[in-house]
This record gives sequence, C-alpha cells and structure tokens, in this order.
Amino acid sequence: MNAGRRRWGAVAVGVVLAAGVAAQTVGLSSPRDLGRWQVPPGHYSGITPIGNGLYAVVSDKEVRDGFFVFRIVQDSLTGQVRDVRNEGFRGTPSGREGGRDAEGVAFTPEDSLVWISGEADQRIVACRLNGTKADKELDVPVSLGKDSIYPNYGFEALAYDEAAGRFWTMTENVLPADGRPVGPGVEERAPLHLQGFDRDGRPSEEYAYVLDAPRSRAKGRQYAFGAVALCPAGDGRLWVMEREADVPKRRLKSRVHIRIYEVWPHEGAGERPLAKRPVAAFSTRMRLIRPRWANYEGLCEGRRLSDGRRTWLLVSDSQGGYGNRFCHLRDWIRVLVQAKEE
Repeated sequence: MNAGRRRWGAVAVGVVLAAGVAAQTVGLSSPRDLGRWQVPPGHYSGITPIGNGLYAVVSDKEVRDGFFVFRIVQDSLTGQVRDVRNEGFRGTPSGREGGRDAEGVAFTPEDSLVWISGEADQRIVACRLNGTKADKELDVPVSLGKDSIYPNYGFEALAYDEAAGRFWTMTENVLPADGRPVGPGVEERAPLHLQGFDRDGRPSEEYAYVLDAPRSRAKGRQYAFGAVALCPAGDGRLWVMEREADVPKRRLKSRVHIRIYEVWPHEGAGERPLAKRPVAAFSTRMRLIRPRWANYEGLCEGRRLSDGRRTWLLVSDSQGGYGNRFCHLRDWIRVLVQAKEE
C-alpha cells in the first residue's frame, strides 16, 4: 500500500517495551555551553555529520534554506566536546516569508547532499554542501503533507541510514486524522507514522510508533511534546528521541524531559506499534544558579573513541537566547558515550 495512507485510531496503550534484547548501553557527559566557544545564540534544531569533523546544523528560525557548519572536536578518550567552531551559514533564499522552519537534517555521503525537513511546508528538500539548491526532494505522501498535520507538530525528525539506503522521518505528534495530540490529559494515544523512503525518494515502509505518556500534569504557557530526532544506530536499528518541554507561569519550574529509545523497523507488522528499547533518559530544569535548562532537539552520531566505542551528540535550541540577562536560555551540546564492555 502507498506509505502514509494508513490511519490509526486512538488506543489505550502503555510503553511497548521489547523483551529479550537490550539496547545500546550509554553514558551521559556533562553539558557544554556553546557560548564558551563564541557560538552565537541560535535556534539549533537538528544536526548531522558531513565528514572530517564537520556537522551540518539547521535552525528553525533561519529565513534562508540551508545550514550552519560546525567543526566539533571531541576528546579521543572520553568523547567530551573540547571545541566547537561555527564556520558560517551556507544557503540560499527560501522564497518563503519566515523561512521553512527547518527542523531535521540528514546527509547522503554517496552524492554529498544535505537533506532538510521543513515543518512549515512539510517538505524534505536537498541542497549541496555549498548551500545551493539541488532540485531534489522526497516524495512526501499527501497524508503527511502540510494540510494533514497539527500546526507546529510536523516533521521534526529526519535521518538517513546509509547501509540500508533508507530515509526515515515522522511527525512530532499525531495526525488530526488519527486523534488528539499526545499531551497532559490525553489518555488514549494514537501511534505516530514512522515513514521510510527509498534512496530515490519514494515512500516505502511505514510503521506505528507510540509516544510515552507525558510527565507534565497540565500544559504551561508554552508546551511541546513528541518525537524530535531520529538517528541510525546500525544494523537497521533507529534511535528515536522524545522531548517534552513545559514552561509554566513560574518560569523557574520549567522542565524538559528527554527519552531516547531504540526500535527495529523490520520488527513492525500491520498496525502493531514498534517495540521500544530504552537507551537514555534525563531531565533539565530552569534555575538561577548554574543554569542548565536545555531544550534538546538534535541528535546524531559523533566520533569514535580511540578504543572503538561510539559517541552521539545532542544539541539544544535556546530560541535565540530567550529571556533576559539574569535568566535566559543557552545553547548546549552534550555527548552520549557507548559503555565499556565488561
């Protein structure tokens, strides 16, 4: 069947955890403020490696189509970030007022193209490494298009699995045709559509993915919940990052909850949701002393350590340093590190 056309109704579900197979065990480094390396406050929403220690980073408030290039240096023994240099923006005018709301980014090394998902238009468009348009895009099904989503709950996540020759994406939250957005007070949760595309950009597999139950009891003045990043984990596996950000009236009680799960798309069948294997979970909160409130939205693989272990990078969106000089958001980068085998 044409991917993306299936509709799932709301069902009473819990977290569907897989039994018998453990996900990758990881450690979590302490976060690093990008400001320490003079990286200006931004709206960094996605990241992907493009080779030679360089990473394409997209901003959801940039009015041009394209990406920033970050050079990131990690310690070869611990994986901790030692240096970050913003080498500038590469792109062209988007032709859309306010830009495309770039959220996800992926890289195809075989043709050196950077693919960017825009939440404002629900398109996934390619550009070259110099930022110019490549006149290529994925064939997004109408059922996942701009007129089929809840506002601001479109394509946040995008990944490319080079070994499998597959693109993967999903909307941040559920589709209107399936039910209400997952959030406080919503007990019956419809699955999200994990949508695959083949190397030529055609829709392929489609699987059901169920978000966790929200931790917040009520929505604050600002609230967002859903899947914000995808990352290939090898052997056809995918990591899915769920993010719940809640800013109540008393801003010092603001929280962000991050949960990362591993799924095997090939295990999906029919309308049965994919089994989720926990990888990592942590929370950040607003505070005046040693502030580390971080709205993490981007996830990608980092460098391999000298002993062969893998690392993954997390980047956060500070909304351009939202707040005032006494209390404001910062842009953070954090590392997940594969645990040593015993």
